[in-house]
Amino acid sequence: MKILFFGDSITDAARERGSSDAGRVGEAYSTNPKAYGSGFVFLTATQLLYEKPNDYQILNRGIGGDRLPQLYARIQLDVWNEKPDVLSILVGVNDVDTGTNPNFTDLDRWGKIYRMMIRDTQEKCPNTKIIVCEPFALRESRKTDGVLEYAAEAKKIAEEFNLPFVALQEKMDEAASVYGVETCCYDGVHPNLVGSKVISDAWLKVFKQQVLKD
Repeated sequence: MKILFFGDSITDAARERGSSDAGRVGEAYSTNPKAYGSGFVFLTATQLLYEKPNDYQILNRGIGGDRLPQLYARIQLDVWNEKPDVLSILVGVNDVDTGTNPNFTDLDRWGKIYRMMIRDTQEKCPNTKIIVCEPFALRESRKTDGVLEYAAEAKKIAEEFNLPFVALQEKMDEAASVYGVETCCYDGVHPNLVGSKVISDAWLKVFKQQVLKD
């Protein structure tokens, strides 16, 4: 089973790029731990490959700083050409208007692009199962209020398309109340190991209960 994680810096997590393919890591690179980054994709890959090392190929296609329009612009190369069995999408925090972000994506346009991306993916890769992950930001981040609107839209989109949804905001808030915000996300947005573990655990639960059972 080929699982592809698609998103921004939270997915990217400083993953190692291949020198010969402009940062894209294909099958030959999938066993290189550095190709997974140092965040939730690494922890998720570790757990899945530990349980069944011959059953999974994990690909990280996160790029730091990306907004949803940039994901859609590269989806042919990074997703459709790969024809993954499972596509996991986590995006939104860079699209928020913070007052100083001239390149934000307004919520209405964000929703339209997200829906188009899902419809087009279902057409191009009809056998790919899509997982929608909730964008999040902890209270110390200036993006918190805006992200909540995008999170609600992501959940609405998942429901419209009957897709598995990984809820993250509440779980991250709970972890931050126990361990502290900076222990979970050093700037309120980018996860440390504790935050990455929270995301990975939530993702694996949805994956095993809603994707593997099909």
